[in-house]
Amino acid sequence: MSSRALRKAQREREEQERAQKLEAEEQEESEEENNVATPAVRKSAFALLGEEEEEEEEDGEDGEVSIRDSHVSDQSTTTTHEVSNSKKKKKKKKKPKATNTIPPPSQDEELDEIDKALKQLSTNGNSSLSGSTHAGIDASTEETGQLLAIDTNHLHSQNEMRHLFGRTALENQDDDAPAPEAANVGGNRRQQRRVQQLGLAEALRRQPGQGGRSSGLTAAALRRNIFIQGKEEWPVAPGGGLVMEIEEKRADGTILYRFTHNRFYQDVQAQFQMAVESMDPQRLVTLLQHNPFHISTLLQVSEIAKQEGDHATSGDLLSRALFSFGRSVHSTFAKTLAAGKARLDFRRMENREFWLASWRYMQNLSRRALWRTVYEWSRLLLSLAPEDDPYGMLWVWDQYALRAREDLDFLNTARSSVFKERVKTLPNVQISQGLAEYRAGNKGKGQQALFSAFGRFPWVVARLMHELDIQPPPGIWGKEPRTDKEKLDCELYATRAKDIWKTPENSALLLEIASALPPDTPPAKIDDTPIEENLARHVLLSDTPALIALIPRRYTTALQSSSDPLPPQD
Repeated sequence: MSSRALRKAQREREEQERAQKLEAEEQEESEEENNVATPAVRKSAFALLGEEEEEEEEDGEDGEVSIRDSHVSDQSTTTTHEVSNSKKKKKKKKKPKATNTIPPPSQDEELDEIDKALKQLSTNGNSSLSGSTHAGIDASTEETGQLLAIDTNHLHSQNEMRHLFGRTALENQDDDAPAPEAANVGGNRRQQRRVQQLGLAEALRRQPGQGGRSSGLTAAALRRNIFIQGKEEWPVAPGGGLVMEIEEKRADGTILYRFTHNRFYQDVQAQFQMAVESMDPQRLVTLLQHNPFHISTLLQVSEIAKQEGDHATSGDLLSRALFSFGRSVHSTFAKTLAAGKARLDFRRMENREFWLASWRYMQNLSRRALWRTVYEWSRLLLSLAPEDDPYGMLWVWDQYALRAREDLDFLNTARSSVFKERVKTLPNVQISQGLAEYRAGNKGKGQQALFSAFGRFPWVVARLMHELDIQPPPGIWGKEPRTDKEKLDCELYATRAKDIWKTPENSALLLEIASALPPDTPPAKIDDTPIEENLARHVLLSDTPALIALIPRRYTTALQSSSDPLPPQD
């Protein structure tokens, strides 16, 4: 039962109590005027039980029975009788006892509406928006929710920038320079490209019928969004038919949500497909001017701006897409997300656009080294589908944690019963655990973990030293991956984690541990598992040709569009 219904039931209960008190007072006044004995009043079963309880308690007291018996015949004891009646009213509030003459009422009759609601909440063991059943909540699901609980404050990049540079730096920041005059257009090709970029950014801020910037979104709309803090210069427009609804409340306490498109949004989606097939970027820009918060168009034009080198406009469009998602979320989504129990089905096309927008937004934030925000977004994508991990966040989540200085949070998650078995064959997670332990202050334990990880995956260390231009020691030299899966894991980690190990302290630690490794150290068991779809999708999203060449050809040939990379077959 909702809080509104509880308050309504409480008001009705208070009104009934007041009506009963007024009735009793009127009855007492009429008794005083007539100066006669109190007539027999029809009483409820609860009142009769209360009187019988009182009689049982007062049987042992001297003089009480005689006063009660003599009251009917002698009118001079009216005052004593009124005092006795007031005592009875107070004692009626007590819980009645069962007697032989009147059967006890059932528990459902005894509890009022509020008590029933409270009992139901305590029986379920969860809040009013829980979808769990009386069977209880799965222990692993509860642990996963605690590990992947999302703090939406860390999803806003402005909060991290304010923490790093201060509030004044944000207030004085102005990424949008004014467009140069037409007479000044000229010079070399780089200057002309800059003019084109400014023209695209300015065109995207305009709406049909407006001569300049829009009047801006309201302050309340900018603050309420859980994903992105909006900008005042963004166009004013409704969501356009994007809505989130609850698909299923599961017995384990998780809630499955889904994004849906209404008929108007589907019409715009058809226009988008026609614009893409025409291969005319100007048609996409025009479509975006009329529908400034259409997700597919925002993602496509963002890629156009990225290819032109305009990363500021590209990031702004990605932020606008996530802002549109945030405006459409269900009223319970934020609370469920904070509990780590919100889920999205990756098989739905509408949901996959959220994954794609989030991933590209993370890559844009990485260019600005906003690692704490990137780390929280990686945890968000992992929490929405922790069992499947459709974007392969486990292959990069550890490096985001180290860059964000979230060593302890990473260690708690990686060593939990939920993820321990899943990450024990991933060299990136095993090596990062040792480095995180070392940086957290447990230097001895960290060195021991690194020694064990280097012995299990020596080819990864050899490849990493090659990236850092360090001569490998005898225990590492010449080690090569044995399968395609091991080679892909090795390249993914060495090429992306080299900046973490480039510092003098970490480079010295790397060389120290690797030099202590005996050449005959037995490596890990051969990992001959096939490259799964989520890892192949992760590689395709990295947009690195050297890594894409390492995945099976069946995945690269199945890539139809960059707007939906490698959709699931089901």
